[in-house]
Amino acid sequence: MIIEGLGNVTFVNGILRIQTLEVGSSGEISESGTIQIPGNMVGEVIKNLSAAAQGISDKLTTSENTEKTNTSDKKDSKAPKKGKK
Repeated sequence: MIIEGLGNVTFVNGILRIQTLEVGSSGEISESGTIQIPGNMVGEVIKNLSAAAQGISDKLTTSENTEKTNTSDKKDSKAPKKGKK
């Protein structure tokens, strides 16, 4: 299931129901599924999703910084070296 947006969100009978949306090949938005979370677990699920997303974000930032450093090092190594002859 892909989630490109959220539709209706309801809390009925102790269950949080979240309609998930996707963009189809025609460009129209349609339902891709429903996430159902028991009411007593909503806080924990949201906390875990947030922590997982933050962890991924941190890894991506670290990876981008490493790539920039490696690219910078390669450029520096191609520069003419100054020194005594």
